[in-house]
Amino acid sequence: MRYIIMPTLLALLAACSSGDDGPTQRQQIGQVWKYETAGQGGKPTVAYIGSANAVQTMTAPDTFSVLLVQPMDNGEKEVTVKLVGAPFTCDLSACAVTAHADDGKPLTWKGRMTENKDGIAILPSQNAYETIAKAKAITVDLAVGTKDKASFRFDVAGLNLKG
Repeated sequence: MRYIIMPTLLALLAACSSGDDGPTQRQQIGQVWKYETAGQGGKPTVAYIGSANAVQTMTAPDTFSVLLVQPMDNGEKEVTVKLVGAPFTCDLSACAVTAHADDGKPLTWKGRMTENKDGIAILPSQNAYETIAKAKAITVDLAVGTKDKASFRFDVAGLNLKG
């Protein structure tokens, strides 16, 4: 199934911080690639990484972003960009985000709002995975308020979904 994301990751993204009871969501997700697999020795079913930076918004002092890469049955890989700490917004008729690979030219990645309305699932035809796999760093510009945008930087070098 292409939309399955491991329960652990969903719990990390959906959980609310409960004070000093342990690491924050941002600390749990981290800023290096992590992989979830379907059983021992299985191929990765999802890879994810948190942004290297966070911003303060009206809804959270540490709003950050997460990139998820999920292999599909046909060999393609779907990339999802999520926003944690602030509502994700996009024009539903043309949902897109702007990204920059290694500080290069702006790329527009189009997709659809996720079922949880917390991010955008980027269509494989947008070549987001290929861009991420070749880059050392990716910056994604996201709306973090009604008029505010923020750039979230990911240190993406080392992505390995070969399993």
